[in-house]
Amino acid sequence: MVEKFIRCTRCNQVAPCYGNFGDFGESQSLPGVEWSSEDINSQREFFRSHHDHVTEEIFFDPETFISDKPCYEPNKVSYFEASNGRERFLIRRTKNSLAQPAFYEIIPGRLRVSNVSFQIQENDLRKQFSEQNRSVTLKEEMAKTFIQAFQEEVQSIPREKLSEEVEITEEGETPLLAYGSLKEGHWERVLQRCQKDLQQNDLLKIMHFIRENKNPGDVLSLVIQRELSILAPEIE
Repeated sequence: MVEKFIRCTRCNQVAPCYGNFGDFGESQSLPGVEWSSEDINSQREFFRSHHDHVTEEIFFDPETFISDKPCYEPNKVSYFEASNGRERFLIRRTKNSLAQPAFYEIIPGRLRVSNVSFQIQENDLRKQFSEQNRSVTLKEEMAKTFIQAFQEEVQSIPREKLSEEVEITEEGETPLLAYGSLKEGHWERVLQRCQKDLQQNDLLKIMHFIRENKNPGDVLSLVIQRELSILAPEIE
């Protein structure tokens, strides 16, 4: 099990610490990472190259691990932080092929994950309207009115205010994809937008649809796209 890394304080280079050589009995702590004999050989080479240098242990922070690919994808670039208790280090892990060991390097700066776009699940939403027609009659014009009102309300949210107006309810396939639910006040405004075009009976049907489909993971969740960037280190 790999929870810590060895850092050369002279060269500022890093290698994972596998504990006992060849011990593959325990599960790894880096998400989606499987260790191989090539990784063990790479660790041995690190110790040979830095045997007369001062080294220290730094510990992996699992909350910071991020990649733009799913956890099950072996070949990818990932980032995470590790700490010696005094400093934090940003580490980039690069795995280009199954035949090559992963390469770890300390890079300057810090990670920032920001929301770049968010949108409704319009196609899935229309399908859900159709499926729900059996129990609640939702006419095509009514569905169109609601989707337009929903779209307008979402578009009125400034990107920088997204975290205040939308609750993240579910992570996507990668850390750069997430799903979120609108806070209750937005649904009130969606219904207000619908009032001018729908009768009271139709509004009640829309209210029922919102109540049935606004839970986490349902079609009224917003799809949130994120972006990973590395900020330059602060100059003291």
